[in-house]
Formats: sequence, C-alpha cells, structure tokens
Amino acid sequence: MRYFILYLVLISFHSFAQSSIVAGSSDEMTLRDLQLTGRYDENASFTSRPLWVNKDSLFQSEINQLAGKNRQKKYFNAYPVEWEQRFNSHSYWGRNDGPMMSVKGYQTLIRGGFSANSKYIDLQLIPEIYWTPEASVKTFSLGQSALRFHVNKFPIGLSLSTESIWWGPGVFNSLMMSNNAPGFEHISLHTRSPLKTWIGNFEFQLISGNLQSQSPLPFENQQLNVFSSVFGRDPQDRYFNAINLTYSPRFLRGLSLGMNRMFQRYGGDGMKGGSFMQDYIPVLSSIFKNSAGGLDEDARARDQLINLFMRYSFPKANTEIYGEFGWNDHKYNIRDLTLNPDHAAAYLVGMRKIVPLSNQRRVGIEFELTQLEPTNSDIARPAGNWYVHGQIWEGYTNQNQIIGGGVTPGDNTATFRVTYSDGLRKQSITVERYQHDPRFHGVEWTDIAMSLKHQQPWKERFLFVAGLDFVSRKGLYWQDNNDVINLQLSLKTYYYW
Repeated sequence: MRYFILYLVLISFHSFAQSSIVAGSSDEMTLRDLQLTGRYDENASFTSRPLWVNKDSLFQSEINQLAGKNRQKKYFNAYPVEWEQRFNSHSYWGRNDGPMMSVKGYQTLIRGGFSANSKYIDLQLIPEIYWTPEASVKTFSLGQSALRFHVNKFPIGLSLSTESIWWGPGVFNSLMMSNNAPGFEHISLHTRSPLKTWIGNFEFQLISGNLQSQSPLPFENQQLNVFSSVFGRDPQDRYFNAINLTYSPRFLRGLSLGMNRMFQRYGGDGMKGGSFMQDYIPVLSSIFKNSAGGLDEDARARDQLINLFMRYSFPKANTEIYGEFGWNDHKYNIRDLTLNPDHAAAYLVGMRKIVPLSNQRRVGIEFELTQLEPTNSDIARPAGNWYVHGQIWEGYTNQNQIIGGGVTPGDNTATFRVTYSDGLRKQSITVERYQHDPRFHGVEWTDIAMSLKHQQPWKERFLFVAGLDFVSRKGLYWQDNNDVINLQLSLKTYYYW
C-alpha cells in the first residue's frame, strides 16, 4: 500500500513509458520470431528477461495482436486474465511454469492485473492464485508484480519486484535463471534499454533478494525428498545476490556475449567479520577462490553458480544459435580453469530457424540440448550434481522449486519443436528425450515425450491454448521394470479486456 501511495504522490504521466512482457510468455517468443524475420529491433539480445518494450512499438508489430487490441492505452495497460489448468494422469511432468508444482493429478493457476505508467514510476500489479488438491496447497502471491523507478529515457532504472526472471538465451531451459520456480522478492538495478557505446551495447541487471522454502513439501533438487532444517538455520531466510552482464559488439551485429553469477547464503551467516561487499554484493568479488582468500571462501558458508553465454542471430537467414556453459563451484585459479575446465560444469546449446511463408504465416524449427550430468572429472574430483552443493542444503531453489532450468540436478534433455503460426493461430509438435540423473544410478530412468499444442482465438477477446503430452517413462524412479505411460492435459484461457 505504501508503494501505491508513493506512486500517486509522484504521478506525472509521460509518453515514454515501457511495458513489461512476462518472462516465458508467447508474446516474448513472438518478438523473438519477428527479430529473425527482420521485423523487430536487431539489437535486442533476449538474454535478460522480462523484456521492457516501448509501448508505442507494440502497435508497430505483430505482438500487438497477442497483447489484445483493446488493452493498450497510453498510460494504462490491463493485462489479460490467464487461467491455466493441468492434469497429469500418473506422475508429475512439466517445467518452466512458475508456482505449478511437480505433482500428479490436477492443478490450476490464475493470474491477471494491470500496469500504470508515469514519468518517474511504473506500477505493475499481476497477482497469482495457485491451487492443487494433490498436495493440499493453496497460495496467493504478488506473482508478476513490480514497482519501477526511472527518469524519462534514462536507460538505467531501479525495481522492487516479485516477478519471474529468465537469464540467458535458452528457450526450453536456462542454466541459471528461468520461470520454473515462483518469483521471489528482490530489488534490482538494471538497464531499461541497452547502453550504447562506440564499441557496442551493454546490458546489466544486479539483484538482491530473499529465497524461501516450504518445509512440509519435497524439494525438486533432492529427488523430491522432504526437508525441514539444517544446523539450526532458517530455510525461510536465504539471502540471494546475482548479476547478469551482456555485451553486443558493434562490429558483429546480432552477436551477444555475457555472464551470469549468483551467490546465496543463510541470512544468519552474514556480517561475521566480512566486508559489506563480501556479505551483500559478493557477485562483484573475485571470480577465483585463491583471490578470495582460498579456503576462507569455503568458511563463508555460501554457494556460487557462474556461467558464460552467447547468442548469435542472423536475420537475413532467419536463424539464431545460442549456448551456455557454467560451473557449480569456484575455480581456484586460472590454472585450475585451464587444466580442469569441465569440473562441476554443465552446458546448453540450441538453434532456431524461422521459415517465413507470408506476412503472418511462418514455420519455426527449434532444437535445444541441455547437459547437467557430471563429467568424468567427477570420478577423481567429486562435485555432486548441478543445483546441489555443500553449503546450502536447499540448493538453488525458491519455494522448493529449482530457480534455473526446470530439469532437475544431473539430468540431460534433447528437445525438438516445430511450430506453424498463422497470426494468432498456432500449432506445435514437440519431441523430447529426458534422462534423469544417469551418473548416480545403476538403473536408467529415461522419458520419451511428445507434446501437441494448439492456440486458437475466439470472439476477439478470448485466446485458448490446449495441450496434450504423451510421456513414455522407462525405469521410473530408477526402478527395474517400472515402465509407465503418463498423459498430461492442459488448457490455458486468456481473456483480453
């Protein structure tokens, strides 16, 4: 309430406001398709999301159709009401779905709201209601809400937010940050548009926040085991600090290079003789452990994740390639990095190709490979699985769900999707091979899935997205002769004001 009052005090409407596009939404993918066909800003890197788009530009592209013809106003946007329902017949299936949990049976999510823009402040209020009878969970949260402070066209802003964040160029997964878990409370200093220099464009986002857990419920990164507390520390109080940096060189248009880095610690472990930077902005400290005090870094009882990424778009060829490579632990020094680069490492690579058929019709072909399984160096130098480390038992989670890609620790995926788009009508076929933690289990658990989706508008204000996923699960829960079939039915309903 105090934020809303402050907004009313400072309100001064201005035409340079921006609109936020929810991370992982179909609006976002439409913009990405349009860039590959030369109809959207070639400087957009799509490596730090949600995207902030000048509202006037929405009227100049196909994205306006998905945004709804009647909801775009000069200073006020009414976000569509979104109602998602999902049913798994046998066992959990699904990821990158925010509050939705890894449970079988029925679950549902409702979100909707509005945004209002002024000269100095943007207010975005999009709460979420989630319910599943399978785990007896009912939640109401601020969801994709944010309060942003800025000055006219100045490219840097400050935000207080609970919205989901997606870092990196991945489409189906992200090593570091995605919308797989519910959004968490955080403050963010970030670019609102690229910082343009004579050598190219720069983007950044620096965030600090608080991660939480639901102790009666299982954890995605612990093979769905239940956990309550460890060493007397409060699992509801985990401090999180992260940074995203992206550079797009002027001499290679379409190329984006960057780095993500994250730290987390229990709240009570701060301010124990350390500096302010070490306690609250460790992402700006030395990358190598020897420069950070050697074994003193381990004594700080905190966990780090770091990765490098790239995305290269070729609008003339309607194609993009991208990849990420990261580490679940510090490298001790440059020698450690060069001699054992695959220690505690994971990677993601992907490619997208758009085949334009007309102004509104196109075919999209996408392939993405994610490899979280530990490499052979783990035999001599154990590092455990990605998203699981020694200092923070809860690992890289919020509300027990993994903040990074929706695949769980040690898993590998290969995903292929073909999409046909005709304006608002879309059909897609997705085929995926999913290996569950093959390194640490003698019995293989492998899923082969096929997903069919259809998107259809109805009477101008409604949009429906229906899905059917057929999943053949061999060796379920790493048990011999435990082969099952899971069917997932899903339906999303959008109402545009």
